[in-house]
Amino acid sequence: MQWALKVDQWQDEGIAQGHRIKFLSYPRQPIVGNSTRLVFEIQSTATGQYVSGLTAELEVHAPDGTQRLLPLPEITGVTAYYETTLTFEQEGEHSLTLRSLASGVPFSTTFRKTVSRSTLHGDWPTLLGYGTVLAAFLVTWIGLVLSVQRRFAAVWNGSTSSG
Repeated sequence: MQWALKVDQWQDEGIAQGHRIKFLSYPRQPIVGNSTRLVFEIQSTATGQYVSGLTAELEVHAPDGTQRLLPLPEITGVTAYYETTLTFEQEGEHSLTLRSLASGVPFSTTFRKTVSRSTLHGDWPTLLGYGTVLAAFLVTWIGLVLSVQRRFAAVWNGSTSSG
């Protein structure tokens, strides 16, 4: 029997005009002033096949209402992956709207991404994971120290009582 941990890397998903659009960002938690990769995968809901060869664009709305329109080219060698890199300039929730045409029919879907000033701000699962690993390390270390102390205490007590 083979055991495997299936982890879904996609952070969000939308359906629009017969297309399933999946979204993720690298890093998962964007930071103001740092470069962030935004990746989208487009799949037909009718056939399940990945949709490539589209001309797509990304409309980014910042919290202050400003907007930018970015080309969203398909990644060479990866079917149906469309990607751009963006440096967020403002903290807060941004809306990211993917727009494209498939067989002459326009489709779009919007995702929300919160941008922060700190790497760990709002990322409580990561903080919880770090805390758990630290606690496990400390318990293991304390156990090792106590074990070594007991072993040397037994050796020490044995050598002093026989002499």
